[in-house]
Amino acid sequence: MIALREVTKRFGATAALDAVSLEVPAATTHVLLGSSGSGKSTVLRLILGLTLPDRGTVSVDGTPVDVGTRDRLVARMGYVVQDGGLYPHLTASDNVALAAEAQAWPRDRIATRLTELAGLTGLDAAMLRRYPRQLSGGQRQRVGLMRALMLDPPILLLDEPLGALDPIVRVELQEQLGRLVADLKKTVVMVTPLTGSVNPCPMASGASP
Repeated sequence: MIALREVTKRFGATAALDAVSLEVPAATTHVLLGSSGSGKSTVLRLILGLTLPDRGTVSVDGTPVDVGTRDRLVARMGYVVQDGGLYPHLTASDNVALAAEAQAWPRDRIATRLTELAGLTGLDAAMLRRYPRQLSGGQRQRVGLMRALMLDPPILLLDEPLGALDPIVRVELQEQLGRLVADLKKTVVMVTPLTGSVNPCPMASGASP
């Protein structure tokens, strides 16, 4: 379970979060809706330990998120940002394989997992040989999702993953993402803007947005 307890976070004179509490039970999906600057992405950064609260606590499965626990906890999380957040000098497959290579996975295990994830996300395996600049927005987002899923983490954090896509691709990927999350039964926190352009319902079955 992910839990925020009375969390306050300020950046200079700006309060990103003010005494916010949130619980995300294991294997459920929560969608955080809000306008730009409302603190949605800050929640994800606090869960990841990329920033620490000024007051209050953040915990994952009962372990407080702090400098001493961050590396251990972040290994249990997959993180997807808008447009995939890919390294432009690496091919798609190299981007996806980074975490596995850091853990010294053998090459055949990496190759098997790449093929599995390409099928899971609906990406043509041939696209994995391309660089990010050679991929469409939807393809880059699929590669970013593959990278987040490479180590099969129990927690998936999605920071406006559909925001940079055109409406047709957005609807297609949203539906696919909803099916994928339902099948994998992971703990998911998804951030999306309150614009009316993205319907969170397929992602939020059984969750409390």
